[in-house]
Amino acid sequence: MQFGIFLPPFHEFSDPREVARLATSAEQAGWDGLFLWDHMLSEPGFAVADTWITMAAIASVTERLRIGAMVTPLARRRPWVLARQIATLDHLSSGRLVVGVGLGDDGWHEFSAFGESVDPRRRAAQLDEALALLELFASGEPVDFVGNEYQVHAPPLLPRPVQRPVPIWVAGRWPNQRPLSRAKHHEGFFPIFAGTETEPPTIPTQSDLVAITRQLPQRTSTYDLVIRYAMSLAHDPVQDAALLAEVGVTWILESFGALGPEPEVIRAIVAAGPAGKEG
Repeated sequence: MQFGIFLPPFHEFSDPREVARLATSAEQAGWDGLFLWDHMLSEPGFAVADTWITMAAIASVTERLRIGAMVTPLARRRPWVLARQIATLDHLSSGRLVVGVGLGDDGWHEFSAFGESVDPRRRAAQLDEALALLELFASGEPVDFVGNEYQVHAPPLLPRPVQRPVPIWVAGRWPNQRPLSRAKHHEGFFPIFAGTETEPPTIPTQSDLVAITRQLPQRTSTYDLVIRYAMSLAHDPVQDAALLAEVGVTWILESFGALGPEPEVIRAIVAAGPAGKEG
């Protein structure tokens, strides 16, 4: 089991320097990763950082932490630009990047405010074609691709990422089956359970997790099942972590909501280390 921080880069943490300091504290305290929400907008009046630039700041001050955007809606990104960012950040971090991807939604008008499509079917088509393109760009070979959403005829994008492949974790709202099917072809699944988008989530039910693991690829050392859970609020976090490991969870992300807690509380939780980690 590995333990990460799942942080919205809002308010005080919209300053990449503050997140870099938090990352240093996390690495010293024994956390395994630090993952950031990836948003253009949030609640009215909220300050919001660019997640990918902030991850570069994290990579520059840490040596061991896994880093990733959880999750980047690919419909909002040009795949060739994102492929460059992935390769560059993977080199900067010496192969510590995880790419979290998903459909995104228009809850904070992050598509409609900029005249982009809010049709989930259109965004799903863009997501699937973008995933195919990211794999082609990472190959270091010329890319000839003709889809409904993208047409690409490009020379190799070099350098290739350090990792072969860079892990891709696909997010999806459970129990929707399309994201789970998509995740089978990549390196991990990040289920989003109802009612957990903005508040620190409780532990998922065992029946939900068993249903998910039955449909995922055979457990290997390189496939991850990732969940959000506020371990710092658990009555017995070590026991909870053991139960989650039994049903196939490989990463638990200590999760904070968009509306809190206060930055000093977050810093204290991070400095205390993973609540469910033995030893």
